Amino acid sequence: MKKTRQRGNQPNILLIVLDTLRADRLSCYGHPSATTPHLDAFAEQSVLFERAISPAQWTIPAHGSLFTGEFPSTHGTTQIYDRHAVEHPTLAERLTEAGYATVGFCNNPLLGVVENDLDRGFEAFYNYGGILPARPKLLRRHERVNDWLETAVAWLKEQVRGLNGPIQAIFTQNDFLLGLMMHPWLASLWERNINFKGNTTHSIEDFVGYLQAYHEQEDAPPLFAYLNLMESHLPYNPPAQFSRKFAPRYHQEREARDFMHAFNYQTYDWLTPVTEPFSDLQHRVLNEMYNAEVAYEDHLLHSLFAWLDEPEVREQTLVIVTSDHGEGLDHHGYVGHSLVTYEDLIRVPLILRYPPHYEGGVRVAAPTSTRRIFHTIMQAADVAMQDDEAEAVAALSLQRASQGDLSAEDLVWSEAFPPITLLKLMEGRDGEAIDAFQCRAVRRAIYDVDASYKLVTVNDTPTELFDVTVDPAELDNRIAAHPDVTSRLDRALKGVVAEAESRRLERASGAGVDLESNRRVRERLRRLGYLE
Repeated sequence: MKKTRQRGNQPNILLIVLDTLRADRLSCYGHPSATTPHLDAFAEQSVLFERAISPAQWTIPAHGSLFTGEFPSTHGTTQIYDRHAVEHPTLAERLTEAGYATVGFCNNPLLGVVENDLDRGFEAFYNYGGILPARPKLLRRHERVNDWLETAVAWLKEQVRGLNGPIQAIFTQNDFLLGLMMHPWLASLWERNINFKGNTTHSIEDFVGYLQAYHEQEDAPPLFAYLNLMESHLPYNPPAQFSRKFAPRYHQEREARDFMHAFNYQTYDWLTPVTEPFSDLQHRVLNEMYNAEVAYEDHLLHSLFAWLDEPEVREQTLVIVTSDHGEGLDHHGYVGHSLVTYEDLIRVPLILRYPPHYEGGVRVAAPTSTRRIFHTIMQAADVAMQDDEAEAVAALSLQRASQGDLSAEDLVWSEAFPPITLLKLMEGRDGEAIDAFQCRAVRRAIYDVDASYKLVTVNDTPTELFDVTVDPAELDNRIAAHPDVTSRLDRALKGVVAEAESRRLERASGAGVDLESNRRVRERLRRLGYLE
């Protein structure tokens, strides 16, 4: 195998986002079943962050944070129709400027199909969703007939794919059409025929093939490659060998199969609060089928991890495996990932391997924001930065946290801005549930520095306090018993939200970041006991 020549000390960088993957369903995170043996083996060579927290509860704002290192209150990309602001350069843009080749392999249509500019900066971006998925030409030589015909077919497909974004934008911004597509009968058609979850098998096959071909090139620049997989997202249809092992009730009981078959096409019910309680059987089969999808995805990832274990690859590649968010799965009255900040949605896996700079077999127990992936990659890629940005990158890189140095740890918090498209759907179908579940509210959560307490606010009002170390399911609200902790965390949360919002306003106005104001915020947090 030929070794890619790097520019200076810049490694190749792979960011693998396993969409909708809860941390607690991985066996390396404590799940009692062996759902993820291949991820487990990879984690044993890596740094595993036990309490990684996504800054947001669903795809668009979470990826906005992954790609900018900012919280949603700063980057402002919180709705399906938002265009990501040019004032917040993406990771791909920054790495392209630093001399990296950049490529994305994505199965989520909210990235690369919906025109929100989150794919801005990638030199090539292949999306596996839609009627005509985009796949790299390099990997499909067996399909070639003659150059003229292949070029013509490729051009035609590209024109059709070019309509995906505008057509999807029409549906996402038209209440009637969006509601129509939620009808179970129509949902069953488009889920089956437009690659709703993309194609995990093809994505991994193409990703590995692309990496292999790139690695064999002489004098190639360093590579940043992004992979997004959707296997653990609804609908759940894992191969029988996985459903039999992890979801036996699905095969043993007709009622369980009937429920799952129906629920797979009830897309509206995936998004909204649970107003009619699930039966015990329904709850169990839903969760078991999710576990089966997690296990199937892990099985498919084996070929990628096997290639990454090649010595020449392992030593020169920074690999980060994470998720954008989790899934409710009928916990706390929610199935999907639209509205809340419970651990079900915002606690995600985060596993990092880069042998030259990170010791393997390390587990970090302290809460850690996945927004710091941005700073970690910027540091590893040795991107040119101004002094203030370089200071932030050095402080927030996961390298320091992996070594047990939490002195520079920023407060870990998350926020859930309600998706407006969902509220419009609910207004037409179940307006009473909007008020009953406070669906219009902005929710936030903040974690104590000792990884014990977590405060949840609704429209800036403290409502729940959990000791997540002894109550990981968040069933025992301790807010009345600990008013001092509640008050302290609430003050801290208001401080960091104010700082995040000020950064958005400063960027939008074209002004530089007000470092003196930010220093005052940091000093307030130090006085509260959060920063040294």
